[in-house]
Amino acid sequence: MKINLFKKNILSLLALLALQGHQLLAQSLPAPAEVDAVQDCGLTLSGKVLDHDTRDVLVGATVYIPELDRAAISDEYGNYHFHQLCQGTYSLRVTYVGYEAERFSVKMGNSVTRDLQLHTDARVLRTVEVTGEHLREQAQTQQTLAGRELEQTRGLALAETLKGIAGVTTLQTGPTISKPVIHGLHSNRVLLLNNGVRQEGQQWGAEHAPEIDPFVASEMKVIKGAAGVRYGADAIGGVVMVEPKALPKSPGISGDLHLLGSTNNRQLATSATVEGNLEKVPPLSWRLQGTLRKAGNSKTPDYYLENTGLKEQNFSAAVGYNKEKYGSELYFSHFSTNLGILRESHIGSVKDLMYAIERGRPSNADNADFTYTINRPYQHVEHDLLKAKGYWQLGEAGKLEFVYGWQRNLREEYDVRRGSSSLPSLQLTLNTHTTETVFEHKPLGRFTGSVGVSTIYQKNTYQYSDFLPYFTGTTAGIFAMEKWQKDRLQLEAGLRYDYKHLQVKKYENDRNLVKPEYDFNNISGILAAMYDVGYHLTFGLSATSAWRAPGANELFSEGVHHSAATYEEGNPALKSEQAYNFELSVDYFNNVRLNGTLSLYHNYIRNFIYLAPQPEPVLTVRGAFPAFKYTQANATFTGADLNLNYTFAPGLVLESKTSLLYARNFDTDDHLIFMPANRFNNSLRYEFGQSAEGSKITGSYVSVGGMYVEEQKRVPSKTEQDFAPAPEGYFLLQAQAGTTFHFGKQSVEVSITGNNLLNTVYREYLNKLRYYADEPGRLLMLRVRIPLNFSKS
Repeated sequence: MKINLFKKNILSLLALLALQGHQLLAQSLPAPAEVDAVQDCGLTLSGKVLDHDTRDVLVGATVYIPELDRAAISDEYGNYHFHQLCQGTYSLRVTYVGYEAERFSVKMGNSVTRDLQLHTDARVLRTVEVTGEHLREQAQTQQTLAGRELEQTRGLALAETLKGIAGVTTLQTGPTISKPVIHGLHSNRVLLLNNGVRQEGQQWGAEHAPEIDPFVASEMKVIKGAAGVRYGADAIGGVVMVEPKALPKSPGISGDLHLLGSTNNRQLATSATVEGNLEKVPPLSWRLQGTLRKAGNSKTPDYYLENTGLKEQNFSAAVGYNKEKYGSELYFSHFSTNLGILRESHIGSVKDLMYAIERGRPSNADNADFTYTINRPYQHVEHDLLKAKGYWQLGEAGKLEFVYGWQRNLREEYDVRRGSSSLPSLQLTLNTHTTETVFEHKPLGRFTGSVGVSTIYQKNTYQYSDFLPYFTGTTAGIFAMEKWQKDRLQLEAGLRYDYKHLQVKKYENDRNLVKPEYDFNNISGILAAMYDVGYHLTFGLSATSAWRAPGANELFSEGVHHSAATYEEGNPALKSEQAYNFELSVDYFNNVRLNGTLSLYHNYIRNFIYLAPQPEPVLTVRGAFPAFKYTQANATFTGADLNLNYTFAPGLVLESKTSLLYARNFDTDDHLIFMPANRFNNSLRYEFGQSAEGSKITGSYVSVGGMYVEEQKRVPSKTEQDFAPAPEGYFLLQAQAGTTFHFGKQSVEVSITGNNLLNTVYREYLNKLRYYADEPGRLLMLRVRIPLNFSKS
């Protein structure tokens, strides 16, 4: 028992050291020692380490209790804390480079808060140079998926991966197509950054999933709310950053192998990564990665969903030459997928369409069976990304970075046709060139910040259907952001100007070529503050503005959108959207039992553009389809996200996530259509065997929980009428378990995830195919990850 506690103490101290970075190297830590288990009395001693004269917090100071042989390091806000102390009197020995070592006596009858003030020691050092990392906390709420939390999502599409974040849901088109929705906003309003490059495909479509391989990512970060200043116009809903890990810096070759299999759609997937660094040329590193995925028809609790399989082949390669003062990297990725569309969603007549909705299940539900074959209707999508990055340290001035990106997006949509034609019904090709130059200046007093310019050039062409016209778009922007920090207060301000020119070429009545041109320009801004109250509690407040020009699809689309199985009509008179976002956040962190984040937001969007259902379906030569038209209105999005973790006992944690959203159409004094319903996700996790040295099994965990989604009752009642009422609320039981096996030096991570374990029959309001069929039933997914090391050592 004591030996385990000793190891646990060592690991905790090492983790704390890692968090503090190299500042700790200047500190002299007392030798860690065994913790007496009898001292677990439940009292807490906490406070701040401060400069006696200036009251500045001292980051990385060592606080040592000789009686217990325990030490703590003050964090980035100067906070220190000891937990599980008994009543009694303790002496505190505090050391910090450039300050006199001092002792304090504290009598503990209850939990105590005590600030510790140190005096500078002029005899030791004439000057002290502090070279720590700049605090990167932002007032705007953001959340990161990484490590095991990300590993547990492997095998899922990008949007499904992000559903574990409060405030993030998905907009679906059947079981295999989904895209992220942040606070009710999606598509062109949510910016995706793929390895630092703004992802540019045909992201305007509700059934156009992001063309990104989630296996590439070692970290996914979501910024909620308008973030247009740093990332450009359009980001009025939020930003999703997909980041691969940095190229290796140590000599050798390593990698990992992922193997996945699931029930229900019988998905098989594998992904492998190999990377290395050259011993003879240390700055030179490289990486190769590839993924194969295949899935067949999904199954609801009662029947198979015909033609809902997928096939995916992706690969990427990267090479970098990085030195301290300069460096460059080259990255290329190719993404290719075939996605089946539920056959029942393509109907031959208006009468059959309405009958299919009323019937409540696909007409061939009793005959459909499992198959990996994908027939019409389906979509084939390819996406290539080439990125070149270079940076240069400009002496004492700062760092200059330049990024160029080229992307080619090919989208082919295959409708149901009579005969044996292999041609698509719609083909779109979008080529995009992006550049960004950012100068990050060295800290000037208490100021840090950056300035930058960015450009985007796009050219879209089409074949077989003029649903989306030919167009070219040119965008240029310039921005500046600054942060100011003193003691417990951090302020942030930024300003950005963007200009966009759009030229469209379109045939009217199949004869007359028209060339309408549009010019849009506007300013985005941010004002934010974060205040550290102390005792692991911070408040954040932000006010942001951003704007988005209407896309070519919103202005000029007209006809059947094949993969969405809808008839869509644009509106050439649309104006730019202007968003004003306000957010208040409270973060309670680094506590023994309760930790969490609460964010309250209000987003007002003037001229909000959305697809409004039309009263009557449209009958075309391709069949009958629900009709939608792009419409504009002033709207608000108000809600709250809550993340809570409560530790009942070592290893036993309750995780709770809540997302609430209330969206309103001001023009019609009505609710907005297709908004996420309130949802609550709770799970109980138990981790064990985390540090059993020499054990063949470590890092084990089990988790069980469930997600409850309310029925969306806030649907339009005065204006747009949906084709079917919102489905009832539902509850899904979920469970996870995993462990790591050790075979000599080789480890193997194994985990299994279960979703909808009760095989609940339900429909999701944000699924475009909910008119025709239920959601998939029970699914079990088995994951195996094998880390590889090819180095001789």
